[in-house]
Amino acid sequence: MASKNSIDGHLAGVPLFSRLTDKERELVRGLMTETTVSSGAVLAREGAVGQEFFIIMSGTAKVERGGMHLADVGPGDFQGEMALLDGGPRTATVTATSDMTIMVATQREFSSLLDAAPMIARQMLPALAQRVRTLTDEAFTN
Repeated sequence: MASKNSIDGHLAGVPLFSRLTDKERELVRGLMTETTVSSGAVLAREGAVGQEFFIIMSGTAKVERGGMHLADVGPGDFQGEMALLDGGPRTATVTATSDMTIMVATQREFSSLLDAAPMIARQMLPALAQRVRTLTDEAFTN
C-alpha cells in the first residue's frame, strides 16, 4: 500500500482530479481504496451489473466490446462510471494487460465523490461525451 503522500501525488497527476483542491483530493483518497490486480484480471465484464468505479494509477488494460478491441488504457484513465451513473449494465470488458494499481470506489462512494467534489463530474463529462461519440460512430459505420 502506498503512503498518503504518494497517493496524493498520484491523484494530483490524474486529469480527473487535477483541478481539485487539496481538501477535495483528501476526500477522494478517503473514499477510494487502493488495490493491486494481476495481468489478465477482468476489471469489468460487458453486460454485468456495475458495482464500482476505478482509476488506473499504474499499469495498463484493454477495453473490448463484443470481442472487438476499443482502446488501451493506462495511468490517469478511469472506467466504470457509466454503469454507476445510469444503473445499466457494463458497456465493455476491461482486462488488465499488466500488473496494475487502481483506486476503487463502490456505488455509494462514487456518489459521495460527486457530492463532495462536483468538479469531478465536470471533468468526467468530456470523456463521457467522447465515449458516446465513439459508440455512436461505430453504430453508424457497422
